[in-house]
Amino acid sequence: MKKLFPLLMMVALSITATSCYYDELPAVPLPENVSYQKNIQPLFNKNCIGCHKPGATAPDLTSANSYLSLVTVVNGEAVVIPSDAKNSILYEVMTGNGALVMPANGALSASKQALVEKWINDGALNN
Repeated sequence: MKKLFPLLMMVALSITATSCYYDELPAVPLPENVSYQKNIQPLFNKNCIGCHKPGATAPDLTSANSYLSLVTVVNGEAVVIPSDAKNSILYEVMTGNGALVMPANGALSASKQALVEKWINDGALNN
């Protein structure tokens, strides 16, 4: 009986370890309508406003100022070009295609990058 319990535990552990249905987590589906206030601003709040805040040289991404900071044309260029994520500075730096990579503490997950890409390609609305 004393030898049976460890054997059963080893079998149970082996079955558990080798029976994972998914090798990786399934992708989170993107919402039909990406909301700037509900989906995009929370990403900035969590990952960006440590550096992108009032008084910083980088665009201000705090709730009160972020949308205008992204879409306002400065020196002939806007950080976000509505309906054109691939040519938007925000998307370039988030995906590592620009000179800088943001956020500085590590790239956003692919699903969060896809969320921002969809928001931009859907017109970058302030909704």
